[in-house]
Amino acid sequence: MGLIWLLSVSLLAQQVPLDKARLASQAQSFAEQLPNLIGTEVLQQKSISYSTRMRIRVGESALKPIEPKIRERKIRSELGYALRGKENPVWYELRKVIDVDGRSVMAPKKARERLAFGLKSDDERARLKMMEEFTKYGLDGLATDYSLSLLLFRFGEIDKIRFEWKAQEFLGADRVSVYAFLRTDGGASVTVFDGKQAMQQPLSGVIWLRASDLRPLKIQLSSLITQNNVQISDEGIIEYTESKFGAVLPQSVNYKRQVNGVLMIETKYEYKDFQKFGADAELKFTP
Repeated sequence: MGLIWLLSVSLLAQQVPLDKARLASQAQSFAEQLPNLIGTEVLQQKSISYSTRMRIRVGESALKPIEPKIRERKIRSELGYALRGKENPVWYELRKVIDVDGRSVMAPKKARERLAFGLKSDDERARLKMMEEFTKYGLDGLATDYSLSLLLFRFGEIDKIRFEWKAQEFLGADRVSVYAFLRTDGGASVTVFDGKQAMQQPLSGVIWLRASDLRPLKIQLSSLITQNNVQISDEGIIEYTESKFGAVLPQSVNYKRQVNGVLMIETKYEYKDFQKFGADAELKFTP
């Protein structure tokens, strides 16, 4: 048994070269699913803030640290993907909110129809308005476009990325090859809204690929910036699952922001019920 264990460890430790063309093909198949695709997204955010007001305290209360304020939000939306920009079009997430903290904003059917019309429209102003609407629900440090992270590895983009083999391990029941990567041209795929400011961040990360077919199962993106001697760390972990449309689709995103090593924001996204809508005016959906 000891010999068998040693052999298995030895096999897992062998470095596996990355087939970039095969990974790019998987990313391309993912991109080809995006047109006319709509699903349901559930966002749950927990944000932590610390009071900066000076308070005079006496007695035992003065000996206790000031408790941070924790705010929680839950937003359910219909989610779709749209290309923006004419010369160099880029995929973006678009949403139409259904409810906020259990309070109804729009009926699901109506939200899906409005979103579908927005995705079909060539009106850039209408799409931009839809993106801005989502930032008005009091979310802190809203991170978007993480579900599109697989697009980093498409043909024409993958050559801008440097890979380093890390390990071979198991992710659930799947044997996976793990690679660290760095976008060498400083390109970014994630937008973080901090108040009214949108920040595009340089990215590095890790990708988990199923060993049997290089199907992407998980991506971790990391970013570290310093502003006015304050260190801001953003991390997003995206998990993908098999799609009935032929490739993978996002299953969940877990986003965390730390400031000087202290967790300030954690946002979890879950995705389900992806459907395709037809190109006709009746917007018929196929399950």
